[in-house]
Amino acid sequence: MADNQGTAQTNVPLSDIDPTLSTVGKPVDGGCVWFNFDPDGAKLPTDATTKMSTLTGFESVGEISDDGLSFTKSVTADKKKGWHNETILSAVSDEERTVKMTLVEPNRPTAAKAYYGASNVEADTDGSVKHIKDVAGTSIAVAVVVDELETNGKLRRTVIPKMTIDSFDDVSHKAGDLLGYGITGTLLKKADETALKHIYRAKPAE
Repeated sequence: MADNQGTAQTNVPLSDIDPTLSTVGKPVDGGCVWFNFDPDGAKLPTDATTKMSTLTGFESVGEISDDGLSFTKSVTADKKKGWHNETILSAVSDEERTVKMTLVEPNRPTAAKAYYGASNVEADTDGSVKHIKDVAGTSIAVAVVVDELETNGKLRRTVIPKMTIDSFDDVSHKAGDLLGYGITGTLLKKADETALKHIYRAKPAE
């Protein structure tokens, strides 16, 4: 069947209930979260099949805590009430997207860069952190890719073109506590982008 423009319709209507469309959050094997510390120059994936190893500038942050990632959509509404004290108009006056995670490989340079800034971390010959400069006023911006494996076997890839890391949790050094960098980033719209983030789904590439 074709539509009025002569384009073949390929969408198949979904049944009213389909449990295969539900999923839990599950990390893929190996790296799951990648940062690029040059978001304005980063070449971003535009599908869920491109292997991250083929993209220049993206670095794995390593393991994150068992809390995974938390995406937040915050909307502030400007509500107007009528004489009878009932809301009669509501318009969005402010909107924000954030993502929160805890990086639990603090001796990985990528994780340290996300907390202290890319220019303030020096790697050793074995690839781990050698030296960190904690410099006030450091601005940190990244492009982000997150890969998850859905219950149905599909890869779910979230691509954030630009995010500023602007909130940091306390770093606990209490005996027995896992040392990690808890960070929260604010998603920004780039000049050449219409979306704050993209989500792609596909069967994983072989």
